[in-house]
Amino acid sequence: MTQPALPKKQMRFCERKLDGGMGKAVARRTYLRRVMDEKTGRERWETWPEVAHRVAEGNTLLLPKKYQHEKEPEYQILRKHIANGSILMSGRHLQHGDETQPGRNMEVFTNCSTASASYILFYLLMNGSGVGRAYDDDMCVVDWDNMPNVRCVIAGDHPDFEWGVDESARDAKHKYGKNNGIKWFEVPDTREGWAQAIELIEVMAYEKKFEKEMLILDFSKVRPKGAPIKGMQNRPSSGPKPLMNAIKRLSTIKGAHMPPWKQTLFADHYLAECVLVGGARRSARMATKSWTDPGVIDFINIKRGGFLWSANNSVTVDEKFWKQRFGHAQRVLKAITGASYHDGTGEPGFINQHRLVQNDAGFAGYQDGKYAESQKYKPLKQTRKMLGHVARIAQAKIYQQIPNPCGEITLNMLGGYCVIGDVVPYFAPTIDDAEEAVRAVTRALIRVNTMDCLYHREVKRTNRIGVGLTGIHEFAWNMFGYNFRDLVNEEKSQDFWQTLARLKRAVVDEATKYSQKMKVVVPHTNTTIKPSGTISKLFALTEGAHLPSMREYIRWVQYRSDDPQVEKYRKKGYPIKQLKSYEGSTAIGFPTQPLICRIGMDSQLVTAVEATPAEQYKWLMLLEKYWIVGIDESGQPLEDTGNQVSYTLKYDPKKVGFRQFNQMVKQYQSQVKCCSVMPQQDATAYEYQPEQPVTISQFMKVISEIEADEELHEDIDWVHLQCESGACPI
Repeated sequence: MTQPALPKKQMRFCERKLDGGMGKAVARRTYLRRVMDEKTGRERWETWPEVAHRVAEGNTLLLPKKYQHEKEPEYQILRKHIANGSILMSGRHLQHGDETQPGRNMEVFTNCSTASASYILFYLLMNGSGVGRAYDDDMCVVDWDNMPNVRCVIAGDHPDFEWGVDESARDAKHKYGKNNGIKWFEVPDTREGWAQAIELIEVMAYEKKFEKEMLILDFSKVRPKGAPIKGMQNRPSSGPKPLMNAIKRLSTIKGAHMPPWKQTLFADHYLAECVLVGGARRSARMATKSWTDPGVIDFINIKRGGFLWSANNSVTVDEKFWKQRFGHAQRVLKAITGASYHDGTGEPGFINQHRLVQNDAGFAGYQDGKYAESQKYKPLKQTRKMLGHVARIAQAKIYQQIPNPCGEITLNMLGGYCVIGDVVPYFAPTIDDAEEAVRAVTRALIRVNTMDCLYHREVKRTNRIGVGLTGIHEFAWNMFGYNFRDLVNEEKSQDFWQTLARLKRAVVDEATKYSQKMKVVVPHTNTTIKPSGTISKLFALTEGAHLPSMREYIRWVQYRSDDPQVEKYRKKGYPIKQLKSYEGSTAIGFPTQPLICRIGMDSQLVTAVEATPAEQYKWLMLLEKYWIVGIDESGQPLEDTGNQVSYTLKYDPKKVGFRQFNQMVKQYQSQVKCCSVMPQQDATAYEYQPEQPVTISQFMKVISEIEADEELHEDIDWVHLQCESGACPI
């Protein structure tokens, strides 16, 4: 094996500082907590080393009692790498990780999940997980036309009660009473309680005997808007109104006489909208449908015009699909490429279901319907019957795996999770230290899988984890002196690719040894590359497998024009725009430069717009070969225990016509597990552009005009926290 070259810039372990602009802004918006300063007695933001401490502490407290002697060394390794930035874990861990972790449910630490029922999808979204769901004709067993008549009521003295809009619980009791055919449910003030309300509606619709009856949901006990949520670091509650409004919209499905898969798509969208309105939680969904379904053309067109925006839609295809040159497969291909190109959305995408790792070891089909239960959430007995029905259908399928919203994890379509942690080899002093980091993350993720969760049977069966990489391009340049075009020259950059293969083998080795030691199943899948948009911004790194979108740019953030911060920024020389299209809004410009532009690449740097589609597909294939699947020391492929690479390939529709686009999809898309293909958006016609590219001279001019002020911090808004594909809005 070729020996790696010496790094161009020597690294060392340290307590790394967040990137001064974007990094601090992202951290404060998403991960840092307010803590009391013992010296001053005043509240302040956490430091990054303090985050490293609490995350490492929470994770290592998951060790069983018989391994408590290992807690301190495990804590020290994890804390060292997080503080150094060579381990970032994922945002779920950075936000929630602390000494309370052993008593919490695993859902809040999972990036990825799947669901086969609407109430479960809603519950997982509320826990912050991105959720994939198969909307195949046969998998949607609920006809929502059979749902009961639903009424949402609330106490007249509840702070969120609106006279003339809401029906009070008192009036409802007087009107409806408790006669036969009237069912009351008092909604508990918990995530589980909200999910139970949806579960009732769904299972009553499934049973097809409550169509003429009434279900009254009483929200009187749900905390009002603005009340603190302890499990979300006291972030303010949305109050009961978003769910009440979502259920009102859900009830409009009844009587529309749509096929069940389409009803379910609408139902899940309304519930996802409710979660997004909640504020701190995200609403990230993947909706898939098999290319063989009669309704697939309708599915392909269902988002055209801007509808049902809360999910990324993809069609699941297989080898047979790509080989057929006529008939249904060609009609589906033409419909997908037409919608994707002409609508400018890149949707729907393709999921090569036959390439996703499917390990059926220990899978008995879950036909008893008990595959979605935890200590915190117990479904109704009737619900088990519905879940068992879905399980029998899924077991009969050839392919039972679909991905999560961003596409980086393969999961059982009935329900499953993956916990993810990112490694940043760029910040590791040596390759040996990078290997120590991937091994430490592997152990940490396996420990998370011991937590209580809804899908404990599937977690116990698969022990699925996702060790990811980010800052890959910085690592390649710093350690090996390679730019992007060197990397896609497989022969030239063999030392880089052999290093990734070594790290993959370390993950496989550690996962096997540690699982055997902990007496759990060896993870069915273990490596991935997620979008890593928000996490990577903490240190201004390139995001996951993506190339930098631009070199230098002005990041525009909207404020209310009367916000006192606007005048402070103006006085310090920041660029200011008074927005005409957004009345009462002002945009402040923050000059931003990714780290990769500061490490001496100069003309060697390749941005996403400069790389050809063929080069980007080659990049994905190499990542799959060496990191996702891996090779042994003799160059032979390992058994595939990888998930996927989440990647959004951008093309310029002014340069790539539809015929070229169609040919590109046919030539390359079948050769990777999955890849989003989207057009570059020309935002120059819009008054408000979140990110405006500038030349280096323009960038330096803006920098020179800004007066430094340690008390004035850069800010960020939600558009900058979206994944590259838009799959995971915060």
